Amino acid sequence: MLNTITVRSLILISSLILLASCAKTPDVRLTLCQDLTQLLLNSPEGLQWHEHKSIIKGYQDLEMQVQFSTGEQNSKAYASCFYSYEQDEIGAETFQDPEAAYSTYPSKMILKDKAVDKILLSKSINKVMLQQGKDIINKVKKDLEQASQKAMERIKD
Repeated sequence: MLNTITVRSLILISSLILLASCAKTPDVRLTLCQDLTQLLLNSPEGLQWHEHKSIIKGYQDLEMQVQFSTGEQNSKAYASCFYSYEQDEIGAETFQDPEAAYSTYPSKMILKDKAVDKILLSKSINKVMLQQGKDIINKVKKDLEQASQKAMERIKD
């Protein structure tokens, strides 16, 4: 009987992990551009995001433009991250998701009408991606702890 409960608990935990990983998430280019903007503006409290748009210019760069404001002022500002076209062949995935043909990290960035230095951008991308990885690991740990706690409560009942 205990083995059956344990197997059921493992199945429940596995199902929760799969469901969490299938959840709709924002586009990686948008998230990276927002995180870079926040880092480069040294705004740990966060920015208020207003709108965003992606501009596809054929075989040129994809521009991800985000509009934001800080808590200090009500004026809105823009950041644009430019992603290089990387697709050799056009396939079904490109027709379904045209942005899939572009890189997932920016080759250049404009923040408040000023170009970000390439070395600074490169270092910032590394820092943001490391933090995003840590955040994912922490979320998975938290979800696993909650799922195992629920499973243990079910076993006790």
